[in-house]
Amino acid sequence: MKGGINIMKFQYADDVKELAKIVNEKFDLKLNLERIAFIRSQGSRSKAIARTLMLPSQWRFILSPSILYIVEVISEKYDNLTCEEKVYVILHELTHIPNSMKGGLRNHNHPHFRKIKKPPYKELKEICKHI
Repeated sequence: MKGGINIMKFQYADDVKELAKIVNEKFDLKLNLERIAFIRSQGSRSKAIARTLMLPSQWRFILSPSILYIVEVISEKYDNLTCEEKVYVILHELTHIPNSMKGGLRNHNHPHFRKIKKPPYKELKEICKHI
């Protein structure tokens, strides 16, 4: 931090995208991952491990109409997780995105979050065996 300003750095997270492909298929989420950008940030003060953001329609118009969502992992927290924990975090973040992918986000009260509240350990371990 310089002069009281927190400087964040971003990079594309191809490893997270690859993991998301596996999670999307294994849990049959039916998401079009080409419409999601996966990034890794450093220097965030967030308490979150990861977050999912939707791009407002005005931003999509200016920047890239094909990208609707951003899944950001916070490097300082995410990178130190076990494989199973990373899979669960990505599953959680993808669960925020509705199947319709029309720009909205699901909140934690949505029924799909109840399905993953108890982590599916068997599936998480199986995914990690193949990574």
